[in-house]
Amino acid sequence: MSAETVDLSPPTGTDPMAMAEAHLLAPAGLNEAALREALGVIAAAGVDDGDLYFQSTREESWALEDGIVKEGSHSIEQGVGVRALTGEKTGFAYSDELSRSALLEAARAARAIARHGHAVNLDLHVGLALHS
Repeated sequence: MSAETVDLSPPTGTDPMAMAEAHLLAPAGLNEAALREALGVIAAAGVDDGDLYFQSTREESWALEDGIVKEGSHSIEQGVGVRALTGEKTGFAYSDELSRSALLEAARAARAIARHGHAVNLDLHVGLALHS
């Protein structure tokens, strides 16, 4: 069995925001204005702080035996996590869909959880959690 690891770290001197825009945001139809809009949703109505966490992972593996491919796999995991903080309460929400509407829905959910201190019922595309 053979395994190869590929380093996808950005080259030295590469702007991380430019990389995020090119490889994560633009393909999903998102831009800096959409991020500011989501942060504005979080910050409204008494929320002290908040942040967005984007994830995109692509994995590919091949198993060789005597130079013959015996198995292979490919997976893509992506999503956005949103955190809102109000006093001692923290609301978390996430979506595995990268789109403006999913981002704003997750922002509203995290804000509601942080403000009200419990999980709320929203669309099934958004996962919710409360941490206090």
